[in-house]
Amino acid sequence: MKLYFARHGETESNRQKKIGRFGDPLTENGRFQARRMAARVAKEPIDLIVASPYERSKETAAIIAGAIGKEVRETPLLAEKKWPSAIEGKLLEDSGAKKFFDLQKEKNIADPNWHHSDEENFSDIKRRARLFIDYVSGLKQENILAVSHEYFIKAVIAAMMHGDALTYEIFRNFFHFAVLDNASLTLCQKDQDAWKLVALNR
Repeated sequence: MKLYFARHGETESNRQKKIGRFGDPLTENGRFQARRMAARVAKEPIDLIVASPYERSKETAAIIAGAIGKEVRETPLLAEKKWPSAIEGKLLEDSGAKKFFDLQKEKNIADPNWHHSDEENFSDIKRRARLFIDYVSGLKQENILAVSHEYFIKAVIAAMMHGDALTYEIFRNFFHFAVLDNASLTLCQKDQDAWKLVALNR
């Protein structure tokens, strides 16, 4: 099985370095990026597209689907990490946002079940990544395109690599090490029962 990950195209939040919200649409540049990515995806043997229900991913998936004539199935399993409502839409450099990220780092290393407020914690994300891996492994199609978000795509790849041994600290290091641009493609392949990362951010 081949699993292609597509990160959605650019949003205004991406451009302004803000924390994204559920309804953020693509910018004109983001739509251009999605069309350019669709031309690349058309060269791959995609059987099915699965997508996050967030607006920016739905738009990206629709543009690709229109170009290659494939079905799109939405699944909440591909949604971006839910951040605290109080910081959604804030600049990454906002004092409240920076305070949360510092606290998250400190608390999650010791306790992956720690909650600040209404966000998903690390245990929630790890569980959802495993659920998505199980979900896609059970599909009958052999070539899947998953349209999702930077944080969650990296969480799935890290879960494929480390399984139950994945910790917040391992994931955090991987998150900051791996580059995943808007409208980039990443390929993972499953042989027997083992997943492998074939290409990242191409």
